[in-house]
Formats: sequence, structure tokens, C-alpha cells
Amino acid sequence: MLGALLSLVIDLLAAIGPSRERIVRWWHRQLCRCMRVELRVHGTAPKAPVMLVSNHVSWLDIPVLGALVATRFVSKSEVADWPLIGRLARAGGTEFHRRGGGSQGTRKLIARLTGHLENGQSVTVFPEGTTTLGATTRRFQPRLFAAAIESRRPVVPVLLRYGPDPETATLAPYVGDDVFVPHLLRMLQRPRIIVDVWFLEPVPTVAADRSAVAKDAQRAIDERLALNPPELLPDRAPALPRHRLST
Repeated sequence: MLGALLSLVIDLLAAIGPSRERIVRWWHRQLCRCMRVELRVHGTAPKAPVMLVSNHVSWLDIPVLGALVATRFVSKSEVADWPLIGRLARAGGTEFHRRGGGSQGTRKLIARLTGHLENGQSVTVFPEGTTTLGATTRRFQPRLFAAAIESRRPVVPVLLRYGPDPETATLAPYVGDDVFVPHLLRMLQRPRIIVDVWFLEPVPTVAADRSAVAKDAQRAIDERLALNPPELLPDRAPALPRHRLST
């Protein structure tokens, strides 16, 4: 109910950018509080408009990052039709992308992201295009990095790590045969959920190639992840299939 009322308020304030951003960020913070999420931030969250690129572990990644940075997210088109969550995502300015829509759809999305960045708004992309257990990353898809290059905004790599206790690190990933409501209920049973968030050094994009920028961003996250790997319980193997939550 609170989420539905909040989305109506955001709709009414759609024309007032700063108010919308404050309300959306407040909502993400309240959701993290309800989930008993404890955020441990390393580095400095960017205030200037940037493209944030993060590893992708759980649906909880979005409220975690949304609580720390005023940003628009990119998500798969199906999320727009989800009850409540879809409305909240639309009200919060999420950009939806239909996979398999061809290069024209991707070019339109890049143009919209470029416009947001040029207008002083940060955007967040999960370039793996899917969730993982968080122990490794999958190849970063370079296409959407074009928006950062065209807008001449830096890319800020972000590492999310759930834990450090192995129970939370193992429970948090939304992968394999996980279903949202049971997964949510299991998460709510945790006395607290610790999430370490590393904001890493920006990757410059001036006169850069999108594939090179994607590789540099992934390398930065991988290097930090190697120093701070999640401690997974042995009953969850990295070979599980992934949920494709976002682009």
C-alpha cells in the first residue's frame, strides 16, 4: 500500500525533477530499512552525473544503489508490467529495454541514456545482463557504454558484495529456480543483511572505445572482488543458471 501511494505521489511530482529524485531515494532507503539492510560504503558515491556500472547479484541491488545515489536504472521491459514493482520502477524513471528488439531499440535506449547524462542525471546499468552468485562476473556487454562516451561522462565501476557471513552471501543471490516472493520472505527472516558497496575509481570515456571502457570497468570490479570475495556456503555452486533481470 505504501508503495502504491508513493508511486502516485511521484507521478504528481513528475514535472519537478529534484522532488522526484528525493522521494525515490527516500523510498529506496525505507525499503532497505524494512529489509534490515546495513550498508557499508567504501569510496565516495558520485554526486556529478556519471554512468554507474555494477555487478548484479539480486533484485535488492536496485534499492541498495538507489539509497546511495540519485540515479535512473535500466531494466528489462517485463518489469514494467509487474504489480507494484513495475509502477514504482516507471514512477522512478527507470528505462525499460526489450531484449531481442534489435539494434534500433538499443540505439533508442542509448539515445535516452545519453540525454539523461547530458541533462545532469546519473544512470545505472548492470552490464552483465543477468544475475550471478557474486563470486565472479560475467562479460560486460559494451553496447550501453556508448551513452557515457557520447555524453562525455565518466563510468564509475561499483562492486556489490553481500555478507560477509556465508548465510547472507548464499541467500542474497537471486539465481537459478528462485521465485521472488519466497526469496523475499527468506531475506526478511535474516536479522540483518550486510551489503558492502565499493565505489571505484572512474573510468574516463573521452576519446575512448566502448569495448575498452567496458573491459576497464569489469577489470576494476574483478580486481576488487578478488580482494573481497563473498563467502558462499558449499551447497550453492557457481554453475547455476541465472535470472536475466536487467540489461
